[in-house]
Amino acid sequence: MTLHDNIVELFGLIRQHNRLWRNEWAKDIENDLSISQVQALDILLAEGSKPSSYLSNILGVTSGGMTVISDKLVKQKLVERVSDPSDRRVVKLEITEEGKRLLASIQEKRVELMEKMFSSLSDEEVQQLLSIYRKLLLSRE
Repeated sequence: MTLHDNIVELFGLIRQHNRLWRNEWAKDIENDLSISQVQALDILLAEGSKPSSYLSNILGVTSGGMTVISDKLVKQKLVERVSDPSDRRVVKLEITEEGKRLLASIQEKRVELMEKMFSSLSDEEVQQLLSIYRKLLLSRE
């Protein structure tokens, strides 16, 4: 096989793995939260309130996609929209106590799912995969 053929196959395998991950996620995670919604909660918990534009950039979704994500989180009372005191035109998203509780309960299931998804790899293979992904990401910066 040529390098091109291998790269095409690699992208296909990555897509299949992502699809498998999302399917397993949908089966195991309560509250019908998508991976993107949980990632948004993770960011808000770690970094504090943020504008939707910041979250959409980090998550790699469009502003319209971020609106859908934030609307669902607000409806479930997991985040709330708050005005920025220094600029009333800016509205930020802030995780609620309910969002923090739900995120804590999801964390254990997320770890179990990650271990399940990579259980066929040895510790050495996981280290190799980490090294490869880090190298790929660093080469794009």
